[in-house]
Amino acid sequence: MINKYLQQWTTIQTVRAARFSIADVWLSYLSVGGDQDEIEIAGYLAGVTVLSTLDRDLLAHAINQIIADRDVPVDGAHYSTDLVAYGSGFADMLRRLTLSPEGYRFDRPARTEPAGIASDGGTPARQDRVDEDEDRRCRALFETGLLETGAETRFDRLTSEAREHFGVSSASIALITEDRQIIKSVVGPIGQDLPRDTALCSRTIQADRTLVIPDAAASPEFRNHPLVTGAPHIRFYAGHPICSTTGWRIGTLCLIDDRPRPFSDADERDLRLRAAQVQIEVWLGPSDA
Repeated sequence: MINKYLQQWTTIQTVRAARFSIADVWLSYLSVGGDQDEIEIAGYLAGVTVLSTLDRDLLAHAINQIIADRDVPVDGAHYSTDLVAYGSGFADMLRRLTLSPEGYRFDRPARTEPAGIASDGGTPARQDRVDEDEDRRCRALFETGLLETGAETRFDRLTSEAREHFGVSSASIALITEDRQIIKSVVGPIGQDLPRDTALCSRTIQADRTLVIPDAAASPEFRNHPLVTGAPHIRFYAGHPICSTTGWRIGTLCLIDDRPRPFSDADERDLRLRAAQVQIEVWLGPSDA
């Protein structure tokens, strides 16, 4: 059984790749027995609402039916379980999902390789490959258009919700360019554009995992960091990568506080899910696009 957010994510991917309209998807969904209205389906495909397991599977089936009828060359939308997928008759069109041990890596390993770090976490990559991959990562960020649109309400809403949920002083969405951290959205006093080699979020995008620093002043790795020893005197940090549609880690959703604090496994899971919501917004683009 796959996580409901993962199923939603793959469904959104499929609809985007196939360029299906909401109306077509909704009508197909009704034809296979769905009873949610078009607004609910549009909300689900915008990453705003979550449907029941039955409705998620009906919607996936409806989308896969359109793909088959129109012979569209895209991967199908995933079902909640392998059993449902096999019974649907569309299992062959589903791309295999490669998950991390925590179950939160989606359909491909996102890569950055910014400092000789191989994508498999092993032997450092050759410098020419590192440079090529970093160039592709930066191009993926620029192609999102996020660097050109300034503050956006859709992202400010998510950072505000994250700050309130975790009770931290600040929450932000940071984009990592070739040489800088650019703050796309921030709620709270801590969060600013920085040189890339200073930004903690630059560390976060180096791997497909949540970076948690419960007490930076007590961490051998971070206690001498300039953001810890000097203003804004960061003590707590937690961040999770945000990826482009092509799998490149282009930024983070992060939490920051000027006091140490614990961060449980459940908190990490919640942060990953909130990062997934941010990523869905990145993939969908502005509502008027």
